[in-house]
Amino acid sequence: MCGIAGIWRKDRAVGAADLTGMLGSMVHRGPDDEGQFTERNIGLGMRRLSIMDVAMGKQPYYSEDHAVVAIFNGELYNYPALKALVEAQGHRLRNHADGEVLVHLYEEYGTGFVEKISGMFAVAIWDRKRRRLVLARDRIGQKPLYLWEQADQLVFASELKALVAAPGFQAAIDTEWIPAYLSHRFVPAPHTLLKNVTKLRPGEILVMHADGRRQRQIYWEPNIVDPQNAYDITYWADRLDGLLNEVVTSHLVSDVPLGIFLSGGLDSSLLAALTAKNLDRPISAWSAAFPESYPGYDEFAWAKKVADAFGLPLHRVEVDLAITPERVKELAYVLDEPMADPTVLPLDGVARIAAQSQTVMLSGEGADEIFAGYAGYGEAASLERIRQIPRSWRRLWAAQGWPGSKTLARAEQPMAERYRGVGYTFSTDQMSRLLMPGISSADRPDIVEEYWSQHAAISDLQAMQGFDIKWFLPDDVLLKADRIGMHHNLEVRVPYCDHEVVELALSIPLALRRRGREDKRILREVARRHLPGPVVHRPKQGFPTPLTSLLGGKLSEIAWDTLMGTRASERGWFQPQAVERLLNAMGPDQPNVSRQVYALLMLELWVQELVENGSQRVAHPNPYYTVPASPI
Repeated sequence: MCGIAGIWRKDRAVGAADLTGMLGSMVHRGPDDEGQFTERNIGLGMRRLSIMDVAMGKQPYYSEDHAVVAIFNGELYNYPALKALVEAQGHRLRNHADGEVLVHLYEEYGTGFVEKISGMFAVAIWDRKRRRLVLARDRIGQKPLYLWEQADQLVFASELKALVAAPGFQAAIDTEWIPAYLSHRFVPAPHTLLKNVTKLRPGEILVMHADGRRQRQIYWEPNIVDPQNAYDITYWADRLDGLLNEVVTSHLVSDVPLGIFLSGGLDSSLLAALTAKNLDRPISAWSAAFPESYPGYDEFAWAKKVADAFGLPLHRVEVDLAITPERVKELAYVLDEPMADPTVLPLDGVARIAAQSQTVMLSGEGADEIFAGYAGYGEAASLERIRQIPRSWRRLWAAQGWPGSKTLARAEQPMAERYRGVGYTFSTDQMSRLLMPGISSADRPDIVEEYWSQHAAISDLQAMQGFDIKWFLPDDVLLKADRIGMHHNLEVRVPYCDHEVVELALSIPLALRRRGREDKRILREVARRHLPGPVVHRPKQGFPTPLTSLLGGKLSEIAWDTLMGTRASERGWFQPQAVERLLNAMGPDQPNVSRQVYALLMLELWVQELVENGSQRVAHPNPYYTVPASPI
């Protein structure tokens, strides 16, 4: 696991000094080693967190004749098969680190090398004969890659912080995408909130030619079509059970300590069960816990039931100790992009403690998006039943304002207007009252509009899941896991996000995904084979974060001071009276308002900490904080 960075220039030289600041900003992604390659107009660099072949797996990687150079961030889970493939073609590997096969795959298959890989990765390859640079990102978007593009230069890096440290970079906000952030709680790829900076999309490859031509191509994306099959629940459970066992086994390979985040929910518990089945030694489990002062937010008792069932040493982390105003401000910088997902707060606390003894952690992230676990997905079937009522009756009912009129109105809305994703934060009307005149009110980028146009004729549930897999998963869930994990020198692996698992899940008939309140039906069917019954059937809780209590308590002052402060008001983005109304409206019966305030808070803190103070932060990074753990 690493952080990578590089500079391509059309007519100017690149030297090692040009990469120094960029690599220095990502020491947290790779504290063990650094490697560079510079030649004429190209510079490649990386920071390494040693996972495989700790002693010998140094980067950059070179082909036998040194004509191909590669740097790599991630894990290739089908490395044994790839190693056998390139060796059968006559190549000889110098070490046992998985990334070395990349140069040989490129020699044999050109840019098609990405289709041979199964894993999480961001790759940069320099072809010295063709003088071309090839960048690629994994299919689901587990590993990031940012691009700063100019006519005669391309700069790339695993984190925005590295671009801030690049020679000549001036961070400036692109206000056009503020409404998109407010709507989704993230900015959908390929866009970012920085001018001239984009993200390589999941499953995308970019080729930079010697004359400056750029070619961007999507080599994989999820197949968002309605399933056409009649197989029963046992058939799908058998297929998923076999595939998950293979995928989990491939994710357990590590030359350094391996652990698991365990909440006691269905997803992480099944992962723990499959890990215990396919690994010949117990691994440590780590669970985030809240004290009794936050009633209803502590799942530790469930985590302990699962840990005891499979003989896993379990560590309890009181994560509320780590949630402080100072840490929230720091996280706005750590996350790299503004992200209004409050689950980052407990994740940060438990990751910090786990990192004291582990280097690799398994996580159940992604299962809700992939197997239709969110409650919001259940609305699709409910509204479909309502649409069966004659429209004239529905209109009459709504005109009278009788109970249920709002639900009838939602049933009338096309999916493209109704659904903004799992992270939905502000409605269009709410944004119109919040934004100052002159700030764009378009809350969806063209690429999102195109998605809904292309999928207007398919079922609501399939379209909703497709949107979340294409954007919410990589731009929120996986971004959070990558930044928090790497900030604490942890590699976080997410087996549910294997592309074959995603492909299988999207092929499951809609009726077998959800039925009433029964979510993730196929995954639960698999879980029945491996887990105690009470764990399988417990209601979904998610990763609990008592955001309303936090914003009404220890985070109240930073919210008011930041959002009503001079720096925020002088930007001219939001109506001060509207922001103040939101702050005053926060309370235990207004969870939506708390999410909205948190979104505004993280945006403003991100601007202050990364955009305005980023260059100083890169030069003088803050030391990590410490929180005590309680082993059980």
